[in-house]
Amino acid sequence: MSENRRSNYAAAFYRQAQSDWEVYLRLTQMLDVPRCHELHYLQMACEKLAKAYRLRDLDADVDDLATKHAGFMKFINAFLRSPRLFSEYKGKLSAHQAICKSAAALARGIEKLAPAIDKLHSPANAEYPWESGDRVVVPCEYGYPDLSLLNAPGGRAFLKLVERALREYEILTLR
Repeated sequence: MSENRRSNYAAAFYRQAQSDWEVYLRLTQMLDVPRCHELHYLQMACEKLAKAYRLRDLDADVDDLATKHAGFMKFINAFLRSPRLFSEYKGKLSAHQAICKSAAALARGIEKLAPAIDKLHSPANAEYPWESGDRVVVPCEYGYPDLSLLNAPGGRAFLKLVERALREYEILTLR
């Protein structure tokens, strides 16, 4: 595969991640918008951001990444262990471990919002109705309790990490 194709896809995923993030931010400011819509755009922004970094900085296969929804948790772990971010926690190893643990949990929860990720064990997603016992759950009527942590201090710190990854894409790397 040509490096040009890889870098073109990385740049394209990054630009789309920026756009999805902007829509996510707008939706969080709107009243009476079902939570599934903001979470859907958050999930899409995170997925595409992860693809952009992984294509640019690692040996990830373009065709493989373009067709899979999983990978954000792997990205956030690599991002937090990247040389620049890790150096910011010098002398604060327990703080780094705590942010890594909470970020991984939130990243996995966000990743699972894609309907194709874990339909059997975790059917709740931000796009399509799913079955729960004998009823059908509608995303726009669901509260997403597993992601209520996004509103807590750890969740806000996590969202700042995502925002930083977007803002500093040109200077932060996974290597």
